[in-house]
Amino acid sequence: FAPSGTSPNGRALALAAGDDRARLRPPPLFARDDDADERDGAPLPEGDGGRRALFRTTLSGGSAAVAALSWPGGPALAANAKSRTEGYEVRKTDAEWSESLTSTQYFVLRRGGTESPYSSILEGEDRPGTFACAGCGTALFDASQKFHSGTGWPSFAAFVDDRVETERVSQIQYQLGGAEVRCATCGGHLGDIFADGFLFPGTPAFATGKRYCIDGAALVFLPREGREGEGGGAEA
Repeated sequence: FAPSGTSPNGRALALAAGDDRARLRPPPLFARDDDADERDGAPLPEGDGGRRALFRTTLSGGSAAVAALSWPGGPALAANAKSRTEGYEVRKTDAEWSESLTSTQYFVLRRGGTESPYSSILEGEDRPGTFACAGCGTALFDASQKFHSGTGWPSFAAFVDDRVETERVSQIQYQLGGAEVRCATCGGHLGDIFADGFLFPGTPAFATGKRYCIDGAALVFLPREGREGEGGGAEA
């Protein structure tokens, strides 16, 4: 991982032509975690899986290939081998994380899981405010950088300061398949970053050329008025 200040700040998924609300699920890519399926309440797909594979398939096969994709079973898991505990300011045991988070938050933040598209209420959140890490409360994204990508996950064009870190991958891998992003304070999995901001004219991503595609369960929304935060997970 490297601080996102020196890495691309976005993440992307290209969708089938004519239906940008299609709930597409990518083919296998990421390593699975056999313990996570019981916590999330849904079976994991056979083999590996992840949103990055959808982006890569889109680049090589076009929208027709994307339209033909299916993502049966449960959500995917990020396979990065870097510890989510060592070297981070906020550390807890696995049992402590399990106790303090909902099952969906735990699955995403601590197991590197991917929630189903359009399952988070934060995908449609448009009020001014800040999106913070659901694990440690670190402010990660300002609402001014959020936009509607049509992918089914909350999308952002930029992050707050150096509070997000990006997986170290080659430039070729990043351009073709993106990279994982984590909270720089607690190591929680947030989602992925892709270099397709150019696909979204009229949005903040068009200016940065990048997009963060973030799991809503990894975030808590703090309205500008300063009210209590609203979680983005699909379950309590």
